[in-house]
Amino acid sequence: MNKVHASFSKIELLAVYFSYVVRYIYPLILVPYYGRVLGSSGYAVVLAGMSLSSTIWLCVDFGFSTIGGRDIVHTEHMSERDSIFRDQFTARLLLCIPGLIIGAIAACRSEMISGVPGVSFFVVVGGLLNAFNLGWYFTSTGRPRTSVMIEMLGLMLSLTLLFSFIRKPADIDRVFPVIFASNLAQTILAYWLVRKEYTGVIASVRAAINLIKRSATIFIYSGTAVLVLVASTYILSLLASPAEVSAFGLSERLVSAGLSIMAPASQILAPKVMYLVTRNEARANLIARRTFAIFLLGAVAGVIITKLLADWLVPLLFGPEFGHAVPILKIMVLVLPLAVCTRVLGMYFLIPRKLEKLLALSGVTAALVNLAAAIPLAGNWGATGMVLARLLAEGSLLLMLVVGTWRAGLIRGIFGIEEGFSWQARFSRWLE
Repeated sequence: MNKVHASFSKIELLAVYFSYVVRYIYPLILVPYYGRVLGSSGYAVVLAGMSLSSTIWLCVDFGFSTIGGRDIVHTEHMSERDSIFRDQFTARLLLCIPGLIIGAIAACRSEMISGVPGVSFFVVVGGLLNAFNLGWYFTSTGRPRTSVMIEMLGLMLSLTLLFSFIRKPADIDRVFPVIFASNLAQTILAYWLVRKEYTGVIASVRAAINLIKRSATIFIYSGTAVLVLVASTYILSLLASPAEVSAFGLSERLVSAGLSIMAPASQILAPKVMYLVTRNEARANLIARRTFAIFLLGAVAGVIITKLLADWLVPLLFGPEFGHAVPILKIMVLVLPLAVCTRVLGMYFLIPRKLEKLLALSGVTAALVNLAAAIPLAGNWGATGMVLARLLAEGSLLLMLVVGTWRAGLIRGIFGIEEGFSWQARFSRWLE
């Protein structure tokens, strides 16, 4: 039996969230450490490198994780999963070729990245390595806690190495080798744990190409839209000063840390919704609405707290040198509620119903809006302009997804209209 729908419980969800405490503490410790040890200019290099590395990761992943997770939740036998696993690995290998070429060119074009010896190599290779992460496989086979524990061990190893080897601004060339070593250890452990669950890692080229074709629509949405957003720091590094890059990058990292709170829920709940949507759609919609309400309230609270406390909290945590990032952060935090809405609509309503074409169209349009706005705005107003471009992209993406869900007839499901029980009964089910 597929463990995804057999073992789901609120206790498991709470356990995963408890484990994720390490993930949330990690940036709170590491970002101030980078800022104080490396300074504003050194931290700008780290931000630009991580942005490019994440971009390469998204390109090579190509939406495979979403497709693989959706395929596996409907399997019942190990032989079916073996074929999916091999197709996934081989498809990633194929895309490493363009990923390597594009990454190398991008690294050489950035003076910040190429100006530090060795950084370009580890940025590019690190992005390729991250694309082989097995988090999607563990969660879709009902083992999210295994994925979380591996990540926790990796984060603790990364912190230990960084604190041991990064002591002064001149150590900037050691940051990415340390991060690569930590990610390599996580990857080796993950593949060792599942080594008996597959007969090999190489599939036929035809099967891999078929998977690439099937994943193309998902990538156009999640890849293209997120790709441009993740690459914002890298783009800004080509147009503005290191001070502007550090201000924008710090704000983006903090907002991304806030959005990452949704990750444990999606690991547990997204496969559950994908399974239920064809069997008990009302239940699937209820789970999605609960998720949306909780995270939207959290996002609004995050906006309010940031507006009230950022003026003294940012200099306190990161040092007075980062005081110029406060106005940028106060604008960037408005991304939180917009991103919550778009992620819930995409992950919990559209992808389970295989409406990838709607997601693709919306993602491409939002990416074009972001690019069209980012270059002139960032060129004239630096970090502030890049934040405004990000808000325009998120707003346009949300508008298109709302219109698309309405045209697809999903609005009633989103709001729970005509699902066979009263508002009083619907409210009581939140207490289940």
